[in-house]
Amino acid sequence: MKRNSFMKYTYLFVLLLPFWACKKIVSEDTTPFQAKTSSYTETSPPLFFKQLIQNHYKDFASTDNTTYKSFCSENNLPTEDTVIKQQFYTIEILHKLFTSKNASNGSRGDILNIPYFWHWINPNPRYEITALNTNQKLNTVKSPAAFSKYKSYADIDRTPYLFLSELLSEKPLYTAPNCDKFSTFGWCSEREMAFVCLLKTLKLKGKVVTDNNHSWSEFIIPITVKNKIIDYKVTVDNTFDSVAWHPISKKEIVTWEKQTFKGQGNWYNEKANSEVEKQKINSLMVSVKSMENIEQALVNYIKNHS
Repeated sequence: MKRNSFMKYTYLFVLLLPFWACKKIVSEDTTPFQAKTSSYTETSPPLFFKQLIQNHYKDFASTDNTTYKSFCSENNLPTEDTVIKQQFYTIEILHKLFTSKNASNGSRGDILNIPYFWHWINPNPRYEITALNTNQKLNTVKSPAAFSKYKSYADIDRTPYLFLSELLSEKPLYTAPNCDKFSTFGWCSEREMAFVCLLKTLKLKGKVVTDNNHSWSEFIIPITVKNKIIDYKVTVDNTFDSVAWHPISKKEIVTWEKQTFKGQGNWYNEKANSEVEKQKINSLMVSVKSMENIEQALVNYIKNHS
């Protein structure tokens, strides 16, 4: 009897072992991804955004790496290359922080509340923006000395340092009808000037491109594969939420570098390339509270999309 009982239980154990093993595997595979929140010490905007990307580019890739895999597949690049992945997601993360969805008043992206507002039209929607600290509409606030040619604070063309310094404020600065509280705002040219200027402080080569009353950013990103450098032109539209990578030849880069623009396009690039603007950005100290706000917004986005 003892031998028969032993054989019986041994048989049941062997029979159920695959079932237990399968259940364990399924449990591990379905465990939701959890992004960890990082801490920061007071620093400059370039160093903060660089650290933010370093902390979360792998997390961000986990939300949807289909685009990255397609990019690597189409260009015969190794998906496991850490440097290439970080280059790719540096653009992706910063773009997602800055972008809106379309060119309509109040449009914002999925991470930070940076609403789009039209400018130089009548009626001007910026005249309805209210400063939270004074409860005054911006069209009744005198423009600061650096923008003395403008009639009011609402009329200012928002240059890179102004855009970024307000973005990095500890608390929201403004409110507007049908729009949540927010710290900074801008339409296409203002977003792209700030975006290019910030990425230039991160040592990326870029410019603002204008055509048909619209602006976007372009960058030249060199990627090294097996000791060979392949250059890519990366087109980033922070109004319509798009990024596109395309190989570019050395000859085409020369033409790209010489490109000029009609209207305000050259002024946009003067501001995006301004040493004064970059120095002011580099000298700005971002508080821990401000960094924690952006960190938490990015982590929430990753968690909600994982």
